[in-house]
Amino acid sequence: MKRGRPRDAAKDEAILQAAGDLFMEHGYEAVSLDAVAQRAGVSKATIYARYSDKDALFAAVLRHECERAVSSDSFAPDPSQSVRDTLVVLATRFLDLVTGEKAMQMNRVLVAETGRAPRMAELFYETAVLSLKNRLADWLRLETVRGRLNVRDPDGAAWRFLGGVKGEAHLRASFGLPPVEPARLKHHIEAAAEEFIRAHS
Repeated sequence: MKRGRPRDAAKDEAILQAAGDLFMEHGYEAVSLDAVAQRAGVSKATIYARYSDKDALFAAVLRHECERAVSSDSFAPDPSQSVRDTLVVLATRFLDLVTGEKAMQMNRVLVAETGRAPRMAELFYETAVLSLKNRLADWLRLETVRGRLNVRDPDGAAWRFLGGVKGEAHLRASFGLPPVEPARLKHHIEAAAEEFIRAHS
């Protein structure tokens, strides 16, 4: 173990925030550690004390953003809600996650980096996508035990529900088109929840 002063959490956050903003704004290749240090208000030595190189910093930013996006409090079902209302809430939060501006920026950077560093895409998939699916599947198992649903394949059902919810909204966001009108999006989410309940009642 290294001796000395403990790491400054504020500097950790400043570095991740600055690097994340720069990577999303300019892409991986165009960002230097000097630029990250300048925006974060730290020295480059401070960054190197935490991350061995730019790849390691990019991976840390990706993990940080994913964990914040799918934190337990951002995707936690309320046990007092009806199954329908819970599905509507989860679907709405999921769409906010995958169609938001930051999500689209992250997706573009990842696509650009897939050939050079495929592990980055795997990291995003494992930390954000798979984690979120697992939480939904765990909730479906719980609701099956409680008797409010009858889901024989929770993992498969979770994938199908999330995939169906993405629908047009995610495609439009991916192509940079205007979003689906709020009323039509609300109807889509409610219909997806109701169809899921009919399939697993």
